[in-house]
Amino acid sequence: MIKKLIFLSIIAVIFLSSCNDTSRSEKSGSVVITDMLGRDVSVPENVESIVGVRAGALRLLVYMDATSMIAGIEYPETRSNRPYMKAYPELLGLPTIGPSMGGDAEMILNVEPDVIFKTYTTTQDANKLQRQTGIPVVALECTDLGTDNENIFESLRLIGKIINNKERADSIINYIEENIAELNTLTKDISQDNKPTVYVGGLSYSNSYGIKATHHRFAPFLFVNANNVASEIDERLTSHVKGTFIDIEKLLFWDPEYLFIDESGLNLVNQDLKTKTVLKHSLKAIENSNAFSLLPYNNYATNYEFVLLNSWYIGKQIYPEQFEDICFNERADELLYHFYGKPVTVKSLGYPRALDNITVEKL
Repeated sequence: MIKKLIFLSIIAVIFLSSCNDTSRSEKSGSVVITDMLGRDVSVPENVESIVGVRAGALRLLVYMDATSMIAGIEYPETRSNRPYMKAYPELLGLPTIGPSMGGDAEMILNVEPDVIFKTYTTTQDANKLQRQTGIPVVALECTDLGTDNENIFESLRLIGKIINNKERADSIINYIEENIAELNTLTKDISQDNKPTVYVGGLSYSNSYGIKATHHRFAPFLFVNANNVASEIDERLTSHVKGTFIDIEKLLFWDPEYLFIDESGLNLVNQDLKTKTVLKHSLKAIENSNAFSLLPYNNYATNYEFVLLNSWYIGKQIYPEQFEDICFNERADELLYHFYGKPVTVKSLGYPRALDNITVEKL
């Protein structure tokens, strides 16, 4: 009799446990998505907690209005100079999930996210992190805006699908496309003879660099149909990640009419101008006070909001007639609001200024 009671008790426990598992499965559910590497990943139907690892992942989550879902951040993201951190300083108080470029599997486990979003990764690395944590890892792309828009847009759509906010993905994509279209409309009919030559230097990639660091297909120049002197650089000598660099002699030969300097490399550019005085005394852009700074193009991957903001600023400088009716401050503040979902002024982020106003020594 006792053995029979024990047997029945075991059966009851198994049955109840089975019911609980079924209930939990029905509650959480799962869907299979295909990530940006073509991997099929099973993710919960109702995602409540997420993390982003590697360059640009957290930025995309902020764009997607997902800050309330973020459970932890990589250590380098605690640097409050990142623009999205100024918009959402509360993110700085979140637990750290490890170092840059991938975090730490154990520290990620500690914050218990439902999904890990990962950029700049491979199928092998994404699968490894998924095995280590038992948490779905979804690969995203942070490519160049202007030359590879669709991969960026598809990454935003993918996030939207997973966090059940497709409307936000559509909104941010449409806004980016509207800005690009308007910039093109304002500038596409300008004759080649009326397009001044332009150059951007001081771009940062994995580190900060001086005036020799440029981009042969710099997105803001593309969007305003500018005459980028560096566009002649051989594609094989360029890299989205490692950067594009020229010889000083080449810049002297090009002698662009307008010079734009990324603020992330501004101090190094100032050193270049001090030590290589031939630059300071030979470039017509400096002589004519047509040298300006831009907000950082890259800061742990590309600042897409700054790409558009700098496009409007450059347009105002090189095509004053076409951009006469555009108030840069108003347009910039509207743009930042759309990306961050809250008021952030361009002045609070470091207004682009004439280069000779911010050098240690006036040129």
